[in-house]
Amino acid sequence: MLRGGLIPRRPYVISGASGTGKTILAMQFIVEGLKRGEPCMWVSLDEPPNELKANMATFGWNLDHLKILDATPDIRMHKRKSVIDVGTTLDVRDMEEVKGIRVSQQLRSMEVSIHSVQKMLKQEFFQHQERTKENYQRMAIDSLTALKMFSLVGVDSRIMIQSFMRFLSELEATCMIVSEHLDTSVIETEFFLARGKMRLHKWLDGSSIRRAISIEKMRGSGFDDKMRPLTIGPNGVTVDPSGRVPLNTTVVHALGSQFLKTRIAEQVTVSIEKAFEMAEQCRHQGHDISHVQMDLTRAMLMIQMGHLHDAMEMVERVRLGMELLLKPKSEAPLPPPPPEEARGI
Repeated sequence: MLRGGLIPRRPYVISGASGTGKTILAMQFIVEGLKRGEPCMWVSLDEPPNELKANMATFGWNLDHLKILDATPDIRMHKRKSVIDVGTTLDVRDMEEVKGIRVSQQLRSMEVSIHSVQKMLKQEFFQHQERTKENYQRMAIDSLTALKMFSLVGVDSRIMIQSFMRFLSELEATCMIVSEHLDTSVIETEFFLARGKMRLHKWLDGSSIRRAISIEKMRGSGFDDKMRPLTIGPNGVTVDPSGRVPLNTTVVHALGSQFLKTRIAEQVTVSIEKAFEMAEQCRHQGHDISHVQMDLTRAMLMIQMGHLHDAMEMVERVRLGMELLLKPKSEAPLPPPPPEEARGI
């Protein structure tokens, strides 16, 4: 479906409702890297590492050498009181060292936020490079949804997520981000900035649960845009690349309007990218494109706010104007014929 796989050293998003297999797919991506001897890291923001380890054991995957950044709530023991409290701390360790739920003696815990996770990742990437003289090649973050729900209340999440996505790109590790739409009326930042997005689907067909996967965007590469059947079995996620999912009324209703809205958003995004390329051509020809860049930025914000049709109309107006600027100048028109008296008629 990906026409050869993911382009390395870029961030990608796995999206889908609960129970669709997002964590399994992300871990399968990591396991394939471990089999190849690649340094891999798992950032746990939702599921405690001991539970993750137990759940993934059903697939027979060896995760001992997987480095895990644990940013989940831990049990904190107070020495002077016979109570157990729950706090949050961050630590990095090998999966083989994970035994039970983490118990900390600390009285004060570090607040888990995008800033603190980013700081820990930067530190671990640097230390790993110092120790081994090589970089992490694969990383998975599960999940960005948990981070947004609990650490971005009352702040401008778009700016924080934009900064975090740029940071992930700079790490130059192929990164799989598990995330979900918190507000179905907007296109959230990570879906817009990720280089690719895979969406998992689940619906009830009679008495059976059906699953499928679709590639909603993949920048820099062609891809199969059809929805394909997906199953979760003893070996993890398996996709039938030639199977078809008939989009009957039941399936479309189960998928909801968000699936269709995302497809429209991707079409608008492609138009914006082409418009930016045209703007660069106009700039090389000496045209003032400051107003064009401003309009395209507004269109990007419209997408994030869910105003897809308004964004498309603005992009089309901008592209039409630039097409006129880029249109080759025709030869100078011939001078008008002389009056009849001058021609002696």
